[in-house]
Amino acid sequence: MFNGLFDELTHNKRDHAGSNPNSPLPRTSHTIPTPKIYPCGRIIWSWFPLGRAGIRTLLLFLCPLLVFVLRVALLHFGNRSTVSPFQTLQQYAVARDFYEALFCYTLSAWIFTQIYIWSVPDNANLGWIVQGRSWERQRLNERPIYLRSHYLILGLLQTVLHLYFDYDKVQREPNQTVLGSSTNETPTTIVKPVEKFWSRLPNIAKEIGSISIGSSLLAPIIYALTIRNLAWRISLFWARLFRYDISHASELSILPPYHYTLIFRSAWSGFLLLLLWRVSNLAFDIYVAQEPLKRGQPISQDSKDPNGVLINGLQSKKSLVKTFAYWELAQISQNFPDRRVLIFRDIDRVGGPTWVQISSACLQTVQAVNARINGYGQPSPQQQAQSRSQEVQSLPRIGTPLKEGQVMMNPPPPSSRKEMIETKVGSFAKSIGNNPPSNYNNPFSPKQQQYLEAARNKLLTPEQQQAITPAHIQSQLNSYITSFLQSWLGQPFRQTFARRVQSIVFGQPYSQLTPIVDAINSLTALSTASIKEDAYGKVAKDIPIVMRTFITTYQTLERFTATLPVHWTDVHFSEDQRRSEDVLMVLSALRNGLGELAKAFGAFEKEVGMEAQDLRVAKAIAGMEG
Repeated sequence: MFNGLFDELTHNKRDHAGSNPNSPLPRTSHTIPTPKIYPCGRIIWSWFPLGRAGIRTLLLFLCPLLVFVLRVALLHFGNRSTVSPFQTLQQYAVARDFYEALFCYTLSAWIFTQIYIWSVPDNANLGWIVQGRSWERQRLNERPIYLRSHYLILGLLQTVLHLYFDYDKVQREPNQTVLGSSTNETPTTIVKPVEKFWSRLPNIAKEIGSISIGSSLLAPIIYALTIRNLAWRISLFWARLFRYDISHASELSILPPYHYTLIFRSAWSGFLLLLLWRVSNLAFDIYVAQEPLKRGQPISQDSKDPNGVLINGLQSKKSLVKTFAYWELAQISQNFPDRRVLIFRDIDRVGGPTWVQISSACLQTVQAVNARINGYGQPSPQQQAQSRSQEVQSLPRIGTPLKEGQVMMNPPPPSSRKEMIETKVGSFAKSIGNNPPSNYNNPFSPKQQQYLEAARNKLLTPEQQQAITPAHIQSQLNSYITSFLQSWLGQPFRQTFARRVQSIVFGQPYSQLTPIVDAINSLTALSTASIKEDAYGKVAKDIPIVMRTFITTYQTLERFTATLPVHWTDVHFSEDQRRSEDVLMVLSALRNGLGELAKAFGAFEKEVGMEAQDLRVAKAIAGMEG
């Protein structure tokens, strides 16, 4: 890299000295001798970490570092709570997330471009300038300009893919969202992060290969039609800034430098850049999606106050912190009996016993489902406050004010010219309002209507007359809209039933499905484990509240999904789609929880204050006999 740069600079200085008599450099045609490096030495220095290889590695690390910074800034769990892809586009096309992603990917692409151009050999012809003959001035090289533009196009493409496929969402593994509430300690098979990485890498390489080939074929067209002139002017400005002797009259060539070697380089280097981005995203997903454990223990175990840290996370207003806290609570309640005992025994705490604060946070998370369903279709508190604060703007007064006093008596005769005009205009308006003309609704007279009917029958057939009726036109328009929505072009505009239920039931702007399921499983596991582990009996008095909350949430969610109207754009809807995967996950967690509670506390219903009707409903929901 530095040898090529040194040769280029010294070559420029020698040419400048040959044309400038006042130059301090000697006018000579001989080249400056450089030390000869043998092939064995080249191989060693190309991999030696303290040389060019180490510098390139440090600079290349900036590319994934920008991706990691972006992922941390936009990290979230759960799907976006939008009713259609078009609404997602409306929200994120002009949002700050788009510009942050565009900045990170384009800057990463620019850094990768500079590293790649500095690393290629001189015969690749990717220098800033093209050396002409001895009597010719230097010319700006368009090959690196096209390569840089190609990388910037890839940065824009990656930004669109990042937001469209929602790379910022961290997907938890299916076995991590536990649907049951059993407290047994049976170990589950854990796949190592490295194994997950290598298992997904081949599919990612195939996807990136197709994208790289397609972009290398489309980039020349996009470059020539859109940004070629702008990229040339910007590069010319920077070349003159670095004191290259380039003519001010330097102009673009007629044909872009689309040599097959340049296209191949753009495809291969573009593949490497896309692979670097996707591997960075994949590594981040696998790392963040790991269970909240440290050396086989909950992450709050090392703190001085483990229960206090857990409670603060459950009560946090930040969605990401709360999600990890509920995830850790689900692990504690099912797999760590020592921490469960610590929760039950911690009764002297500011704000109440640990169990009371944890159960209150979990019950609020579950009850929020009922609140969102019951509040659907009603104005929000902000809208109600805004409507009350708005003042009613009346129209300007155009007539005399209303009379006061004896309004039933005949008015006195007008005494001025103005009052006389007002009286006559008012009388005329009253007569029109009391006795409207016969053709008030139809401006045509009966004879004109006969002429129109005769002309219509003479010029149009009955089928044509039927075709121009408003009802038929509306029917045709509806059929065209339905055909459009059924095609792939209408897919972004469909408001499917599953997405509408998700946006209503599981919160905004991202679905809170995992915290809800974790809260249900945690309450169930802690409640059933308290029979043996709660030495103070603090949990037993809250069992009726937990069971009643589960029953209410289950019934409300089932009733809502069964009665929610289908949107007219959901042209592919069928009745078996009323229970989406997310809804079934919550219903299954509630059903299993009610079954475990009924099985564990059914024999102690009077001791814990459980009502017989609640116990019967819980058993019916869980499918238990009796």
